[in-house]
Amino acid sequence: MAAAVSAETQSGDLDAERHRREMPLYPTSDSSSLTPEQLARLDDTFFASNPASYWRARIDDLLREPTPIDYRSALAAQVTGYGLDESLLSMTAPTEAERELQRALDAFALRHHLAESLLRLVHAVITGWNTPGSNIWVSLTSNRDSGYELVKELRDFAGQGEVPANLFMPAADVKALAEDPPSNVVSAIRMHWRWVQRAMRLLVGEGLEASVGNNKLKHGLAVRAHDELRVNFMAESPAPDGSVRLSAIKSGSSIVDARAIEFLERLPGRHEHAGSWEITVLNLRPAPLIAEALMLSTVWASVFATAAADRFVGPDEAKPRHPGLLLGPPPEAIVREVLGYRQALTVSTKTGTSRGLSVETANGIVELKQTAPGSTAIIVDD
Repeated sequence: MAAAVSAETQSGDLDAERHRREMPLYPTSDSSSLTPEQLARLDDTFFASNPASYWRARIDDLLREPTPIDYRSALAAQVTGYGLDESLLSMTAPTEAERELQRALDAFALRHHLAESLLRLVHAVITGWNTPGSNIWVSLTSNRDSGYELVKELRDFAGQGEVPANLFMPAADVKALAEDPPSNVVSAIRMHWRWVQRAMRLLVGEGLEASVGNNKLKHGLAVRAHDELRVNFMAESPAPDGSVRLSAIKSGSSIVDARAIEFLERLPGRHEHAGSWEITVLNLRPAPLIAEALMLSTVWASVFATAAADRFVGPDEAKPRHPGLLLGPPPEAIVREVLGYRQALTVSTKTGTSRGLSVETANGIVELKQTAPGSTAIIVDD
């Protein structure tokens, strides 16, 4: 690629013009591997950005109340200005309830996007510590580990001892600490790692598979969103006439009590119940989902800014700003309600058994046993 310059341009002006309009071209190589110079330039490019603002902007979008827009002004008018019939927008405009459902789904997707991005960034940084001349951008681009493999490697790393502070703090700041660091710094580092562990559980956990739901949401939209589904656990049985007292429902334990996402999965070959078809329903509560996203984004920003401080060789003002260290809240202070339930539809092709029916609470999985076929009932006032 070449840039043409007028022959009449004076040499001094030409130098200034080149300085102002220099294209972001990188040195090329005849080798199939990136050279040290290329790796350094790529790191400088990557760390001169501020991707943390991407996460925060998405969080702020979710915090805005979803309201109808004027399709005749601003960006909408530019879109229809290409010759599109304005009715394409106005006739398909979502209702208020549909906008709220979309916000809940997007909050769920954003939290998971952040969780996976955080783990991949942490993995790239840790790998770089043991790989001289490595490049974070290259590592993030070339890593094809599945979520399961990624989490296993990070758990193995954590099992080797205390998580090092220089994952979340620039090396220079860590060296400046006293031999016995302040307790709030130690607590903050551990708090950051607790959110990394939360991200691990979101990708691979013993409970309901939020990761599967996220994949079904982004790959083909193979999910069913709900804003009318309610599931309660009651200790009281229906009356002989098939009626259920309203007070019995209200006094029961809620299982699904919010907007929800329902998705189908066939368990993979590595699973104990491989081949079993299952259906999962997860509550989508925007407030805790967005709160988790905010915590995950802050931890992500601390890892990114720390890596930039240790690797970027440009001017300090071009480096991304470190968000500071978090002392809380921990994940369990946000995740306090029932997450949803999972029901096996078939038995495993490997074992001939299934996982049955399970509910996940903030304290873990509760297994339920179905002893009779389902039935319908009429809710009546007391």
